[in-house]
Amino acid sequence: MKTKLILILLFYSNSFIGQDLLSFNACMNLALENNLALKNAYLSREIQYNYYRSSFGKLLPSINGTVENKNSWGREIDPDTNLFVNKKIQNYSGDVEAEYNLFSGFSTINKIKSSKQDVISSDANIQKIKNEITIDLAQKFITILYLQEIILSNEEQIKSSEKQLELAVLKFNSGVIAESEVFKIKSQKAIEELNLLTNKNYLTDNLISIKQLINISLERTITLLQPDLVLHDKLDLDKNQYFLTRKAVEIHPSYVMRISNEQKMKTEVSIAKASLYPSLSLRLIVGSNYIIKDPFVSFEKQFNTNFSKGLRFNLTIPIFNQFDNFSKIKNSKLQYNQSKIETLLEENRLSKEILKAITDTKTSFKKNESAAIAFEFSKKSYEADVLKFELGKININELNNTKMNFSTSQAELIQSKYELLYNNALIRFYLGEKFVL
Repeated sequence: MKTKLILILLFYSNSFIGQDLLSFNACMNLALENNLALKNAYLSREIQYNYYRSSFGKLLPSINGTVENKNSWGREIDPDTNLFVNKKIQNYSGDVEAEYNLFSGFSTINKIKSSKQDVISSDANIQKIKNEITIDLAQKFITILYLQEIILSNEEQIKSSEKQLELAVLKFNSGVIAESEVFKIKSQKAIEELNLLTNKNYLTDNLISIKQLINISLERTITLLQPDLVLHDKLDLDKNQYFLTRKAVEIHPSYVMRISNEQKMKTEVSIAKASLYPSLSLRLIVGSNYIIKDPFVSFEKQFNTNFSKGLRFNLTIPIFNQFDNFSKIKNSKLQYNQSKIETLLEENRLSKEILKAITDTKTSFKKNESAAIAFEFSKKSYEADVLKFELGKININELNNTKMNFSTSQAELIQSKYELLYNNALIRFYLGEKFVL
């Protein structure tokens, strides 16, 4: 494994100077630090938390101060005598008013609960985006490693074809084979070179995608480090697949968001019902005024003389508001029922997705075992046919068929190896473990 890793790294660069060697964990850390969608989710969460924190302020009284300067000419009420006079009046007044909501159908408490559910949904959304980034990154990372091995395989196939072409040219010059046999080898080599070019282009596309995912410059040169491909333990997926599915669904961020939204909609029903209850508030007012009419009467004396205090209770009883309250209550109940259906739909979607991941994992184990057996058989057959071709016992068509089978089985083995690695890590990730490659 170490030898293969060294070959892969050396294949892409003769020198690591100016390159970044990145493991999956390093890529993951960069993605969680730089990803733009995740940064946006954190900002949304901070906004929701500020709303939640400010909602507690509704439990406190509101206090306002007012200062007024009044100048009037003509018929006006004298603030000192409360009689109508016809003269110029100049006065200053001010008051401080405190109002406290004593009862409003528990709407304040329920609005705090609703804001808290928004924060919980924001937290779940952050985790959901992290999960999506992790899975997307793992897919691209695995694809790049797969392509690196496939490209090495393509290079080996081309080198083999070059040797066969040299041998065929010698045989043709000696009159042992026809020139058409040489053309067939050249054609096979051209196909292999095209496959190599296609895979290199595909590798470049995936490297660009992974750079964009972790939000680094496209000019930055990176080399991905191949992880240990050994599976240390194996989950019992046959007997416990439905138990594992249920467990995975319950902790999945998308499901948590739906549950949180369902609870929020239930709270919204209580908020809508609060409009049917009477509301009771308390107001405390203190104030005074100063009239500019006698320069010998001091501001302090007038302020103390005109100082007033008041305590008021305000009870509002809803009687009829054009059916608006009943419409809000009915719609909030419908939205609550709709949120419960959406929760069940998301549960079904996730259950299907996770069961498929379990099935894919079980299939990957079988596929990897059979691919290994097929590869060993095709490898021995190809090595035997190469020797037969060199001895002139088979023609180029028979050798190309054997070589094609060998190439196909080699690609399938590489693919099955990475599929097994990815699927095994994915199902563990669904169960709450860290995504390990």
